[in-house]
Amino acid sequence: MRTLRAARMQPEDSTYWFVREAFGWSVVLQLVWRFPRPPADRALRDFAAGLADGVLSRRITVPSAPLARPRWQHEPHPAVLHTDPGTVPAGAVEAWAGAELDGAPLDPERGPTWRLRGTRLDDGGYALSLTTLHLVADGRTMVTAALDALAGTAADPLARRPEPRGLADTVDGIGVLGAAGRGVARAAAAATRTRSAAPEITRTRTPAHERAPLARPAWTTVTVAAEAWERAARAHGGTPNTLFVAVLAGALRAAGYTGTLKLGIPVSTRADGDEGGNATAGVSVPLEGDPAPGADLTALRRACKDAFTRLAAGNRTPLVHLTPLLGLLPTRAVVKAVSSGSGMPDAVASNLGDFPAELARIGDATASAVAFRGIAQGVDPTLPYRFGDGVQSWLLRIGGSITFSVAAFDEQHFPGDTLRTLLGAELDRWGVPRVLW
Repeated sequence: MRTLRAARMQPEDSTYWFVREAFGWSVVLQLVWRFPRPPADRALRDFAAGLADGVLSRRITVPSAPLARPRWQHEPHPAVLHTDPGTVPAGAVEAWAGAELDGAPLDPERGPTWRLRGTRLDDGGYALSLTTLHLVADGRTMVTAALDALAGTAADPLARRPEPRGLADTVDGIGVLGAAGRGVARAAAAATRTRSAAPEITRTRTPAHERAPLARPAWTTVTVAAEAWERAARAHGGTPNTLFVAVLAGALRAAGYTGTLKLGIPVSTRADGDEGGNATAGVSVPLEGDPAPGADLTALRRACKDAFTRLAAGNRTPLVHLTPLLGLLPTRAVVKAVSSGSGMPDAVASNLGDFPAELARIGDATASAVAFRGIAQGVDPTLPYRFGDGVQSWLLRIGGSITFSVAAFDEQHFPGDTLRTLLGAELDRWGVPRVLW
């Protein structure tokens, strides 16, 4: 039976609420399907109807009492499929999907919180985009919501009527104060454990906003055969996920990154049946040497395993425990605190995992590839804040196919088509045949 942690915004969600309030950013996630032929109109409409009934159709209600957390309520949006007139060149799907990711008009308070858009391709194919707010869902929640909608089993355990305001908000505000106090104590304990078990990763980098003056990432999406990927990983003493990390790190090295790399790997903390919006932690892995293509992956595999072991033991960065304070402190003070330290990872490798073949089928049409990615809308290039640094990537496996999208946020090291060129060359050196979108 599915359960929901609470109708209130949880700490895992609050980061995306904070960046909206502090910077005006809207962090958006996207699934993109590429079909050799268009799905039937009826199947697409049924998909939209399923999404309207599912967990992506939620909105925020701002509380009436000070300190209380915003509340979620289920609110079905119109089951609309936005269809482009005309066709898009088959070679421009990446650009089409990127424009939708950058511009989908989503709002957590007024709605909509998701959007479905499709277009025909000039080679007879079809591209479909589903966007949603990261505030509403993390990657696995979004993909699972799409699967449920496709299967006709979508349902949201969240009540369709908001809980009464007033007393409930006051009680929650008092609870937030208690959670903040407990968070400070946990952060102090975590700081001691971190110093003894996982030293801070320090690097010398020019500030991100200087390397990305336009705040406009470059994108490349790659599809490979899962069998070839796994074979290459085994041949070099690694796992499919280790090879994923190594390819991203290799692209950074080829682009000119030197010294220690800070590699970020998100990890799902979701329990079975948990229908909350976000449930993701993360680990940081230092990489001192150059993961030369074709080299042994044993050391990188061991470093990743050590980081996962520390996370499982509860060893997390102290700032994680301070999220209950986000709504209690002045925005300027919070921004200063989170901007200090060693900064963002040089590479973030998000492996969403394996999903059933049903994710690729809409009606009687089967997608040749399905990709996942995310971005922050509204980043102001005139301000010294950036959503990402280096490269970030999101990987999906569906049956015998692996697809990962890569965003390069560093315009200085990845100008023009550099990302596409370096990724292609990196995969060639690992001996993995690939298709670049």
